[in-house]
Amino acid sequence: MTWIVRQDNDSEPKMTLTPNIDDEICVLSSPISEGPYYLKSPLRTDIRESRKGKTLNLKFQIVDYPSCNPIENAIVEIWQCDAVGNYSGYKEGIGHNIWESAKQLEFGKKQHIESSNKSVYLRGYQKTDLNGNAEFTTIIPGWYDPRVPHIHYKVILDDKEHLTSELYFDQKFCNELFTSVAPYNQYGESPYDFRNDKSLANVKEGTGLILTPEKKSDNTVLATAKIGIKLT
Repeated sequence: MTWIVRQDNDSEPKMTLTPNIDDEICVLSSPISEGPYYLKSPLRTDIRESRKGKTLNLKFQIVDYPSCNPIENAIVEIWQCDAVGNYSGYKEGIGHNIWESAKQLEFGKKQHIESSNKSVYLRGYQKTDLNGNAEFTTIIPGWYDPRVPHIHYKVILDDKEHLTSELYFDQKFCNELFTSVAPYNQYGESPYDFRNDKSLANVKEGTGLILTPEKKSDNTVLATAKIGIKLT
């Protein structure tokens, strides 16, 4: 069963591309809630472990908005589901079992689900270098009810959380992958877009949230994201 969150066309959030690291501009990245599957991540660059899927080399640059000056020693933490909608730390299969997901969230009464195991695949953090850069090796995430494919991230500096948000992908890019490449094709095209995604239901504007991956090889794509935050 697929859970569709309906919105009028007029309420579709305005979503914009994330500036690439080489771009001369920066934007103030929009916050998005951390969702129910956040757990603290280990320090590492390659977060894939044994998870299968198209490899994504993801590079962040954290900058101060509006100066666009790079920020050194910021913690960038990311977490995501695997190619078939599973999150580490949780029972597998619930991403495509909306009743089980709703039950664990006590039908909307809870914001976070307590973990049920010790797995940490597709979770990790890095500290930014002198140029504000932090890199990860991961996979393109799949979809699960009721969400579009996304990667969660946090930016923390001097023990203060400055931003929690998500990165998204073009729907055409995802659906081509989801219909032709295992294990994504187990569930096929995502029925969700920015209009009916549950977490975006109340978001009016998503500035700097859409990645533009570039092909490096048959099984690897590269994407960069210049993330702007306000320090004051």
